[in-house]
Amino acid sequence: MNRWREILVWVRLPALALAAGGLLAFAGQWLRFSPLLPTAVFALLIAGAAELLIRLYRLETRAAGPRRARRLLALRLTALAMVAWILLEPTWVRKVRRDQDREVVVLWDESASMKLRDDGAADTRAALARAAVADSGILKQLGERLKVREMAFARGAESGDGVRDSGWTQATDIAAALDTVLEQVAPDRLAGAILVTDGRHNRPSRVEDGARRFGVLDAPLGILAVGNPEPPKDAAVLSVSSPDAIHLGDRMRVTADLKFDGFKGTKAKVTLSRNKETIEEREILIPDDRHREEVRFTHIPEQGGTDGYQITIADLPDERFYDNNSWSFETSITEARTHVLLIDSHPRWEFRYLRNLFHGRDKSVHLQWVLLHPDTVDGQTPPDIAASANRPFGESAASRLPDSEAEWRKFDVIILGDLAPEAISAAEWEVVRRCVSERGAMLVFVAGPQSMPHALPAGPARDLLPVEVEWGHRTYFGEGGEPFRLSLTAEGRSHPVTRNGITGGIEWGNLPVIGWRHPVTSVKEGAEVLLTAASDGNATVVADDASLGGALTGLAERRAREAKAAVLVTRQTGHGKVACLLTDRTWRLREGAGDTHHHRFWSSLVRWGAGPQLRGGTPQAGIGTDQLTYTVDDPVYLTARLRDASLNPVFDPSLRAEIIRDGQPVATVSLAPVADSNGLHEGSAGKMRIAGNYQVKITGDRLAELNAASGVETRFRVIGTRGPVELADTTPDRALLTEAAAASGGKLVELAGVSSLAPLFLTDKEAREEIRETPLWDNPLVFLLLAIALTAEWWFRRSAGLP
Repeated sequence: MNRWREILVWVRLPALALAAGGLLAFAGQWLRFSPLLPTAVFALLIAGAAELLIRLYRLETRAAGPRRARRLLALRLTALAMVAWILLEPTWVRKVRRDQDREVVVLWDESASMKLRDDGAADTRAALARAAVADSGILKQLGERLKVREMAFARGAESGDGVRDSGWTQATDIAAALDTVLEQVAPDRLAGAILVTDGRHNRPSRVEDGARRFGVLDAPLGILAVGNPEPPKDAAVLSVSSPDAIHLGDRMRVTADLKFDGFKGTKAKVTLSRNKETIEEREILIPDDRHREEVRFTHIPEQGGTDGYQITIADLPDERFYDNNSWSFETSITEARTHVLLIDSHPRWEFRYLRNLFHGRDKSVHLQWVLLHPDTVDGQTPPDIAASANRPFGESAASRLPDSEAEWRKFDVIILGDLAPEAISAAEWEVVRRCVSERGAMLVFVAGPQSMPHALPAGPARDLLPVEVEWGHRTYFGEGGEPFRLSLTAEGRSHPVTRNGITGGIEWGNLPVIGWRHPVTSVKEGAEVLLTAASDGNATVVADDASLGGALTGLAERRAREAKAAVLVTRQTGHGKVACLLTDRTWRLREGAGDTHHHRFWSSLVRWGAGPQLRGGTPQAGIGTDQLTYTVDDPVYLTARLRDASLNPVFDPSLRAEIIRDGQPVATVSLAPVADSNGLHEGSAGKMRIAGNYQVKITGDRLAELNAASGVETRFRVIGTRGPVELADTTPDRALLTEAAAASGGKLVELAGVSSLAPLFLTDKEAREEIRETPLWDNPLVFLLLAIALTAEWWFRRSAGLP
């Protein structure tokens, strides 16, 4: 008997393991288990635990009796099953079929071009499109199985008949309409969209990108294209490029892009006018039926102020419409000037060209120049004149440095050429330091082979310099490396002095070769290298290191390369700025281009250093906006500057700007101080949704002490659109619509084919299978049963006198 019992024990354990494994495999058809160990090992452990409980039952039968022992065994096996259930973490996984509340959005183009009646058409484009959709019955057909939402769009997209911004119909933004749909409809509910438009998209965003997002969501675009593809007989101003502000006496350059469709062999008159008075008129011969031409005007204003200008094409015979024949813009003409002090030792080429540039070419600069060793005629003594910003405009020549610190502080920009160490005294260097760090002026070092900057005296002069060089009294005549071209650094791509547009569309590496550069040993902490020297024909942009592992090493190596090849280095110093130009050959930028590139480079450098020109206020308290004319889509940014009588920066946390339209306040903007600036405060007023003229006034606790308690104000204008963009080109853009339909997996149809769009949306997608998962192990009932089983086992065991 004992032998058979031993055999039974050895058979029972694997039998229990197989039973547990089989049970898990069978349940696995509906449940997903997540045991900590492999299923086979887990089943073996459960079987081993059950075998131990059975052996314990046999031992307790003698002491507690068979009946009580069986109850204890049942409770223990129940607790074991509960523990195994929790450790297995079973989850019920099944598929369910769910009906979807899917939605189709109908986008109606309500821009101005949809109000046009094409030649030979019975009604406007919008009316013909709505009639075609109504006659097809497609919306009723879709509405039986899907939810249909209608949305209008032009410059933006919106549902309902809410109040719209000024100029809402004067542009078409199909991309914004698609983005609005994607934002308002959940991806799993979006069945697609019907786009009713002539495709005359004229905003910066890309329609193709939005269409691809529809395609990714399996939500096709059904596009109904309307309009005659043949252009109407029409002339239009397509765009105008003009400055927001210029200085009185400067040339204002205006460029207009024009189109002429259907006027081959005729002549057109184009005029530039100011306040309805003609300034200049041009006559254009139109050589073909689809002619595009760029016309440039130049104007020198004779009086200051903010004036309205207009480019106008005289009406041509049989023109389709005339609303797009003119383009209005505003330009502020100011007499405010930047005070620049230019000091050099001898009349070298760099000095001569800078003097000529700021004295004659750039009327926005009030120049004072001092040449310590000028060319003179025997027997003539130059007049003894100290440089001063108070001298009349045009009297720029001086023979000595400013007389006092107060005179030094009146200059916004100080440019130092190749000066000998003794040219500026220690006391004057201390004054220069305070002008930069306290007053907020900009100091520019222009390197030279004789003394600059390697012979600068120790103290404030060397501390201000943003680079380290080999100090000494040697010269660098005949030295300076190989000829090079300018190359933009990573920092230079986004810096106001060197970013795009400074060179008028010419890449920096394509500018003329420069033949000399002062060597540098290192760049000081906090300094930025904007331009470096690159070998002729190998100018490259220094890019950021893209490798995560070697980012720090790559950054250090890049900085070292840039320091060795530095040409332009800048640094914020206190409230002011310092720039070091490590070549005296920027006049070479004039080669083959006149003073265009040379002027733009130096103009950008000076304006960055001097800070923004604020149109309203006084030298102590000024206010300005980043633009003179805004559309309702443009945010308005405000800048104010506070300075005391010595032109030291003043910061006022209480400073506010009040924006007024038609005598009523419409917004109040807090102007936050800009750290380490020349008293600048900035704030954003957001978008002005109503067109009109606006006035800006500032208030603050410290304005009274600056003698500016009132009268610090400026103005700006808000318009619906900058020009007749919507009506500049009215031919439907079938190519764009075809590409958008293909990108989304949709279809492009004409008016007669509207009903063929329905199959795009009426599919079996209205119902779909979903996988649902329900955890079965973390239910409180499971833990309650385990607690009851363990409590009952303990009670039965104690009542039987068992340990």
